Amino acid sequence: MRSSLRGSPLGFTLIEAALSLAILSFAIVAIMGLFPVAMQASRESNRETRAALIARRIADELHSLAGTNTALVKGPSVTNPGWQITGLDLSVPSVRVLTYDEQGEGLTHDIAPDAFQTPIPAPGAYFAAEIRVTPDLTRPGISRVQATVEAPSSAPSSKRSRFVFVTLMTQR
Repeated sequence: MRSSLRGSPLGFTLIEAALSLAILSFAIVAIMGLFPVAMQASRESNRETRAALIARRIADELHSLAGTNTALVKGPSVTNPGWQITGLDLSVPSVRVLTYDEQGEGLTHDIAPDAFQTPIPAPGAYFAAEIRVTPDLTRPGISRVQATVEAPSSAPSSKRSRFVFVTLMTQR
């Protein structure tokens, strides 16, 4: 910056202004480059949160069935008997696949257990949850229940985000 003979500033030179703009532009470009990374992290965090809620819902349904452990809800309502997978027994090995929309609400699709590894073309499905019951794994009377929640369900299993949740339950 130049100054007059009396010491008052006259203004910035063209070089000073160009240099300031270059530094400012570099900083803005660097900050803008972080937005896609932040958006991806936000999407993955949201996906992980929804998967945890789905797994918690599955575990809660199994725990809440007083003394029977005989049904899982595969739809949006607990009260509709048509949306229940019945005959579940924690003392018998089994595998079930459920689907959920992007918000984590249950869908009523019937999915074969062997179809979990392939793309699931069910309308509205975003999450696919495989519930695997392994009885007497650690000791008699205790079953290991593993809920593997993957998204997006329309992709092959190798291309999905995978979240695995395990709980031990007593056989009743």
